[in-house]
Amino acid sequence: MRRQLAPTVLTAAAVAGVVTFSLVASAPVGNAAARPSSAYAVSAEGQVPVAKTPYAESLDGKRQTTSALELPKNPLISVRAGTATAGNDSASVELFDIVIGPDILSQVKIPPELKQQCANLPKTGADNLPVPNLALPDLGLGLPKLSTADLPVKNLPDLCNLLLTPPKSLLAIDSLNVWCSGDTGGIDIGALTLLGQTVKLPTTKQGASLPSNPLASIKVNSQAKHSDGAFTVTGLTINLAGAETINLASATCAKPAAKSKPTPKPPVDHPAPPQVNTPPAAPVPTPVKTHQPVTG
Repeated sequence: MRRQLAPTVLTAAAVAGVVTFSLVASAPVGNAAARPSSAYAVSAEGQVPVAKTPYAESLDGKRQTTSALELPKNPLISVRAGTATAGNDSASVELFDIVIGPDILSQVKIPPELKQQCANLPKTGADNLPVPNLALPDLGLGLPKLSTADLPVKNLPDLCNLLLTPPKSLLAIDSLNVWCSGDTGGIDIGALTLLGQTVKLPTTKQGASLPSNPLASIKVNSQAKHSDGAFTVTGLTINLAGAETINLASATCAKPAAKSKPTPKPPVDHPAPPQVNTPPAAPVPTPVKTHQPVTG
């Protein structure tokens, strides 16, 4: 059973100070080495590495499918189920109940003075006040410390709410499907909850971003054409301040596998039937003239 995500009173402006959300289509990527069609559900590099799991690859164009009900044990990513499929010039991924950073914020050690500092923040009319130096905690996982340098004072109460009443995860997604066929592809994302707030994703033809200097950046529907003719679609790429990069649902379509041509067989020589030896014809008898005695 999936854990319910606790709602928070974060506004989009508060989240904007620590998270960037963008929609991109990447430029062609050069790679001279030919690659097969392949697909994987989750991978991560950084403080918490996670190998491509589950992973499917089609070397000969035949359809290959692999599934996993859970990921290797790690503190950063959980998935209820994932299926990766690769075939001839096609690939797809299905993911369900993805959680990034489950309970990670609730484990952050809050400095004792932060609660009092948050209680003393002005509720209104704080636009022209200098930004107070809050005792912000270390989030762990090698991430940089939070900073209020890019947040207006009026958004500090929302940041306090985030830290003092943390959501159950950094990011949660009901479902994520990615597919490619030839040099086209797309994604389908279910409900997405970011820092306790439901985020409505724009269409893949639009772009959306929040202010820079983020704690995390998210790319949606990254697409790349490779020099060997392959084409890759990645559903979500999450970068946690350079300390961790997570890829969710990636499908690569290679050039179609060459169809095997039947090898012509050399013609079979049919030898003439063996000759049957027949005896030679008998010679014609030669008559012999003789004188018979006369009787009488």
